[in-house]
Amino acid sequence: MRLLRRSSARPGGFKTFSSLQNNPNYRYLFAGNLFVNAAQWLQFISVGWLALEVSGSAFHSIMAVAVRALPTLVLGPWGGVLADRMDRRKLSMTVQVGMSGAALTFAVLILQDQVTSIWYVYGYTIVTGVAFSVLQPVRQSLIANTVRPPDMANALALNALAVTSMRLAGAAIGGILIETLGFQWNFFVEGGLYVGMMALLIPMRTPYHEASTARLHSPLGNLKEGLAYIVKNRVMLRLMTLNFVRTGVFAPLLLLLPAYTSEALGAGPGIGTAMLISMAVGGIAATIIMSSWGFWTRKGLVSLITLVSGSAVITSLGLSHWIWYSVPIMAVMGLSQSHFIVANQTLVQKIVPDTLRGRVSSVWQYEQGLIPLFSGMIGLVATQVGISWSIIGFGSAALFLSVLFLVRFGDIRSLD
Repeated sequence: MRLLRRSSARPGGFKTFSSLQNNPNYRYLFAGNLFVNAAQWLQFISVGWLALEVSGSAFHSIMAVAVRALPTLVLGPWGGVLADRMDRRKLSMTVQVGMSGAALTFAVLILQDQVTSIWYVYGYTIVTGVAFSVLQPVRQSLIANTVRPPDMANALALNALAVTSMRLAGAAIGGILIETLGFQWNFFVEGGLYVGMMALLIPMRTPYHEASTARLHSPLGNLKEGLAYIVKNRVMLRLMTLNFVRTGVFAPLLLLLPAYTSEALGAGPGIGTAMLISMAVGGIAATIIMSSWGFWTRKGLVSLITLVSGSAVITSLGLSHWIWYSVPIMAVMGLSQSHFIVANQTLVQKIVPDTLRGRVSSVWQYEQGLIPLFSGMIGLVATQVGISWSIIGFGSAALFLSVLFLVRFGDIRSLD
């Protein structure tokens, strides 16, 4: 059995970067995840504005970003199968090469004024969506393969910190490049960031990876085995259910902010941006708290309580018509969502066997593909009753379910 290094963090002291201190291979993965998350948010802002410039349509501006999640609905579970059948490090490197090539090709097309139709933008977004549907479960699995089990929660908290911090950095870099150099440089930089991630994976090793058993069966058999494991394991099924409820109401909020800011608050893009920044600040604060001091109670209870608090924030936003309330309350949203994601992910990754990790991670990530569907449902209701009542309705439904889960899921409350 592999000997585990003793944590270098002093008892009672800060443990913010303990997983990086104790696990040298995770340092490569964490740095690479910073690059990929920066590229992801850089693409998020660039594609939206490019679609608006090419089409002149706010609808296309929203949908060009949202459709990237659609390939996950079909390919996400198969990405998990690949993650369990192949060398995860090499698979990730291969996908990064493809993503870099797509970004650089798209940048050249923009530079040559070839992107004259919105369908070019949709095409690029879908191509990257296909790549991410494979990459997401692989990256999630590699965290557990590069850190020792006691450092899992800290590593996942730092991974969440990479997402929230790069949300700000990617948006800032994208805005500056658009204003100064033009859209093509956003995609040149995006392609370079993918190359950086690939380069960091070359020296990385996976000391906590178990030998794959998936190749003993067919890919279809692998898929059925992964789904059967989730369905038959009551705790795992409940953890997945909690995450799907979180996605159904929390995630669409980012896409609905322009409509909410305009209709409910009577404000412009500046206030919408302030709400995003407030949420990001709350998320960063949450990840620093978790990585430095851990969780304030059992992780299962954290998942349930923060699902309740986040749903309550959503409902209160629907009731609010005051900027002075809606902007700062988004920090609570960021705190709730980041705590939920890290606590829920940690429990899932600690429970699942490594031989099934890719498939289970792909189902956990599957909710990303449902974001356009949930956003469309909320938006459709909003056209009939208004954005405020639509948010109140969906937020109240999530609040009811989350309180029910808190009361009924005793096995989840006791998990740590």
